[in-house]
Amino acid sequence: MKRKIYREDILKAGLELMFLNGYNATGIKEITSKIDIPKGSFYNHFTNKEEFALEVVQMYCDNGLKMYENVFLDTTRTGYDRVENFFNRLIKNYSEVLEYKLGCVMGNFSIEMSDINENFRVLLDQEFDKLQSVIETCIKEGMKAGDISSDKDSNALASFLLNSWHGAMLRMKTTADSKPLEDCKLMFLSLLKA
Repeated sequence: MKRKIYREDILKAGLELMFLNGYNATGIKEITSKIDIPKGSFYNHFTNKEEFALEVVQMYCDNGLKMYENVFLDTTRTGYDRVENFFNRLIKNYSEVLEYKLGCVMGNFSIEMSDINENFRVLLDQEFDKLQSVIETCIKEGMKAGDISSDKDSNALASFLLNSWHGAMLRMKTTADSKPLEDCKLMFLSLLKA
């Protein structure tokens, strides 16, 4: 009896491999071998590797946006505490689970693909904008409540947090420790102090 090939299974396998190896070093054969399906099953769901990878990135971004919303829009905490919780949560994950490897699919694909493929650049830019918007909402709420300093522009702060965090993750991969992440956290939280 033939087993049903689910699109989500192929996407998950591709995400795992592309997260580890990148877009160019991951072939369709590696993806289909990982979940033991014929190559034709891949093409029943996807036209080509680029279309597939764009869906992989979108799936990752959708999950990331949900995580950002859960952390930054948690109204049971102050705005400042939400930002601190974001840093603590991710630093713990990179330290204890990921052992300072992998970073972020959005960052990895930005480095590998944005200069050479407009479809990836546009998708990633749009998704980073969504994350920044969620962060800015948190900062504005903290400013309104008085637990975040209101002497700076909320959009610039949100942009700075996102950009600094992704730079810190890149540096974390070279240092193989949490110091870049901790430095980013300390500097950013000092900017928010009311």
